[in-house]
Amino acid sequence: MHGIWRRNHRRLWYGIVGALAVFMALLVILIDRRSTPAPLPSSTKAPFQVIGFYQNPAPRSSEPTSMSSFSAHWSKMTTVSPLWFAVAPRGRVVNTGYTKSLVNMAHLHHRLVVPLFVNAKGSTAVLWRASTRHLAAANIKAAVKKYHLDGINLDFELLKPNSRADFSKFVADVHTALQPLNKVVAVSVFPLVGVPRSVNGAEDYAELSKSANYLVVMAYDHHYSGGPPGPVAPYPWVRANVTRALTLAPAHKLVLAIGMYGYDWINNGKPGPAQTVPDVAARQLAKAHGVTPRFDRANSQNTFTYHAAGVSHVVWYMGDRSAKVRVNLAKKERLGGVALWHLGDENAGFWRDIPGRP
Repeated sequence: MHGIWRRNHRRLWYGIVGALAVFMALLVILIDRRSTPAPLPSSTKAPFQVIGFYQNPAPRSSEPTSMSSFSAHWSKMTTVSPLWFAVAPRGRVVNTGYTKSLVNMAHLHHRLVVPLFVNAKGSTAVLWRASTRHLAAANIKAAVKKYHLDGINLDFELLKPNSRADFSKFVADVHTALQPLNKVVAVSVFPLVGVPRSVNGAEDYAELSKSANYLVVMAYDHHYSGGPPGPVAPYPWVRANVTRALTLAPAHKLVLAIGMYGYDWINNGKPGPAQTVPDVAARQLAKAHGVTPRFDRANSQNTFTYHAAGVSHVVWYMGDRSAKVRVNLAKKERLGGVALWHLGDENAGFWRDIPGRP
């Protein structure tokens, strides 16, 4: 009788211990998932991303800040991408503005922090030798670990076209360095249609997409500050660039960047320079001068003219309605998501058409 009781008691005890072990294992997994957000997978099943580019506030500036926008709308985003690091020509990584409080806030809400790493002073030199590429990749990995980042966005601009192969190798080196950490590797790229080869020649979409989780297509500045007035991101041009990109990279690895700003040119038939006008300020500027912006349906952009001190001005900017058209384009083409340049420039109405996220 006692032997039977002992056997039954052991079975009961083993069952309790086993159930407790399973419970504790599940609890550890749950805690780990809640404390450290996992990078978004690069598969076709990944959710539609909404990435907010972030700039640290300028000293004594009265303009809306990226922090105020992120604080108000983090529930609509998957990722925040601050401009925080630069890669020097010899491979050193320079901290240009890391802000711990933003990382803590983003992780508290389970949002990814994927900062921009730019090429310092527009230099191409870091790409020329395998030794400096590998050193830069190692230093990027060290920064990711030190600052508790969820990945990186390589925003290397104005590279010389003859560095095309070396840039692709560098992105592959960074991917190899970060892969054991399961971190995001993104690359910001210029559009391919209607942009000089001197600007985009170093960017091989097909090769870059093999190493990167996604490419951010910066579909703005078709008309830019130093050029003649016109729509900053005309819809036919944006659509042509999406179509072109889809021939070179999988749709889920393409993120369409939307510039939430415009330019104010002196309307004298000559090129700029023009003043940058954030979307949030454009309607205020029009109202201050007693004019009503006009929606240009063909380009899906907003525009108005005004006079100040006897001088004619013309303004082109994005606006909520135009931005929504581009979000819908990204969804229709099953792209990986959209990115906003930059948080704080947009009108709050933009977020009405972006669904909330858990």
